[in-house]
Amino acid sequence: MRISYDPKHDVMYIKFSEAKIVNTIEVDEGVLIDYGENGEIVGIEIINASIRFHGKPLDEITIKIEESVVL
Repeated sequence: MRISYDPKHDVMYIKFSEAKIVNTIEVDEGVLIDYGENGEIVGIEIINASIRFHGKPLDEITIKIEESVVL
């Protein structure tokens, strides 16, 4: 899994795999889910991410991932 954030466009993308995207569905305003050929979720795009998350969401995610690895 890879998480990226583009501050210029305020877009966060959570990528689960390198599979080819064959379909994208907007499940909520500004939240799009990319699906692969077998119906698996390839990634999630969050537009206007800073409005949806308070503080520094990538810092919080990084800390939680690091804590999981240490446990």
